Amino acid sequence: MSKGVRVIAVISRKGGCGKSTLVRGLASAAVARGERVTVFDTDSSQSIYGWMKVAKQLGNWNDRAEVIHTYDPEEITARLDAIYAEPPHDHLVLIDTFGGSSEALDDVVLQAHLIVAPVRPGRGDYLETMQTLMWRERLKGRVDDPASVPEYRVVINAVSAEPSATERQGIEQIFQTMPAIEEPMMERKAYKQVDAEGLLGEIRDSTRKGIVQNHLTAALQEMEAILELFEDAMLTETEAV
Repeated sequence: MSKGVRVIAVISRKGGCGKSTLVRGLASAAVARGERVTVFDTDSSQSIYGWMKVAKQLGNWNDRAEVIHTYDPEEITARLDAIYAEPPHDHLVLIDTFGGSSEALDDVVLQAHLIVAPVRPGRGDYLETMQTLMWRERLKGRVDDPASVPEYRVVINAVSAEPSATERQGIEQIFQTMPAIEEPMMERKAYKQVDAEGLLGEIRDSTRKGIVQNHLTAALQEMEAILELFEDAMLTETEAV
């Protein structure tokens, strides 16, 4: 089944919550499915753009993926228009930005089909993610049509294989108060390897160590499941309109 062009805005007001890791993982999952991927890196740290450059040097990149570093909402809009003007194809577009960092980016976020944010099961991350939810609600008041503001989903990040009682309480609180998808991002060495080396599938295919391949495959399957849940949310929103 054709998926077409999907635009996801990945947002966080707090560094270190796993936003860049989520972007890298989603990009890896889409590339592994044979899709094209475009990432707009609007973060001043240029972490995703730098990641692409390192991955290319190491041979862990794919020509179907592209990262564009820009602060210009008009450039993002123009490039999105160009993508939509192409013949029908499956294309995942990720906009990596800080929620509420610039009202100039409101128009860009409004072009997304879904807003997503990672959250760690801790008090600081929880409060910051609630601020992002509030930012989305305020955005509804700034636009002519509140229904044009994309749906919002949270993914719980860096979950331990054996979570502590405090961590379990934090996870329960997130599920009770936020629109969280059921698939979490586990704490994995594979994600740290991706952050340092490139796309999940390309790293896996270039390594000869079976145990490392297995870890990378598990991480890739996890990210594919997360991407599918995000796509389900976009489909549900489309059907509701």
